[in-house]
Amino acid sequence: MSKIELDEQLLIAKGGERACYLHPEDATKVIKVLYSSTPTHNNQNQLEYIYMNYLKKRNANLTYVTDCYGYVQTSLGQGLVFDRALDYNGEPSKSFRYMVAYKKLDLTQQKALIMQLKAYLEQELILFVDTSLTNLYCQEIQKGEYRLLIVDGLGSKRMGFKFWMYRNFKSYTKYKIKRQWTKFMRMYEKDVKRAQLGERPFTRL
Repeated sequence: MSKIELDEQLLIAKGGERACYLHPEDATKVIKVLYSSTPTHNNQNQLEYIYMNYLKKRNANLTYVTDCYGYVQTSLGQGLVFDRALDYNGEPSKSFRYMVAYKKLDLTQQKALIMQLKAYLEQELILFVDTSLTNLYCQEIQKGEYRLLIVDGLGSKRMGFKFWMYRNFKSYTKYKIKRQWTKFMRMYEKDVKRAQLGERPFTRL
């Protein structure tokens, strides 16, 4: 099987360990590739692949997360394929941080979407651990109707015993969901205050 060629023109975003590229053969997909060469990296691709397979094995509802389609070989190394966050009209969705910063949705709309996501995570016992608002996209599913879509940060930040616990003990999972949600709400409230003051977030949108 030939390698998928990736280059800077296809780069969508870059995080601390991975870069996200538009799939050159399918505009509805993205490819996440590790670029960190440090020996201490957490291999977020492996973590996410394990966690997504775990969710699928227990038939979890994946409506609010981007689906994973497995590994491919690219010119930049092994990559993991996911759905791309797209609106109903085929346009790329905006991050929730962008929508908050530029007041694209009023506070009532924002809070309704947040409560919808919270109920979903609690019902499906899904761990959203890296709770940055840039890991949430605001997907317009039809004109004027939105939902929050998790594009990154599921499962765990690193391998180890806790990651195993999250997948095997519901009580521990529920505790972690509640704890991470509190962190998310703190981040959200800070971004709301910045938006009200006309300030942009310190990090990417």
